[in-house]
Amino acid sequence: MQVKELMQPVVKNWLQPELTLHEAVCAIRKAQREGVFSNGMVVLEDGVKLVGIVSIKDIIRTVIPSYMENNLREFTWDGMLEEHVQKAREVKVSDIMSKNVLTISPNASLMRCADLMIDHYLQQLPVVDDSGRVLGIIHIHDLYIRIADLMCADEE
Repeated sequence: MQVKELMQPVVKNWLQPELTLHEAVCAIRKAQREGVFSNGMVVLEDGVKLVGIVSIKDIIRTVIPSYMENNLREFTWDGMLEEHVQKAREVKVSDIMSKNVLTISPNASLMRCADLMIDHYLQQLPVVDDSGRVLGIIHIHDLYIRIADLMCADEE
């Protein structure tokens, strides 16, 4: 099986680098409501050129920064999360996106895709053609669903 058989096409579910974090989160939520499984979105310049990817982990990391480690993470008060969310709303996508993005060909095998995701701790991989145009995205969840289907096929 090839990546193109499991990938989700990227038609309108992508972000622009100049969007705010608020706009990005709303776009991801909208895609999820429309039935697109998404734990992140590609970032395209001019709707064509892949310049990055924003994951849900990037968003959480922006709202709850790493400097809040150890004892600080245990210390909470009412409204702290809300305060951090408000501060992060206007952060630009270009400031939090991962810029060195690994990609995969639509004709690559699912085994190659799994290798990349596991070796690089990735949750999603943009699928690009030979010219670098983003065709879709494949999520680790897509691979899991395929494995689960195969594993449980005799029970259905």
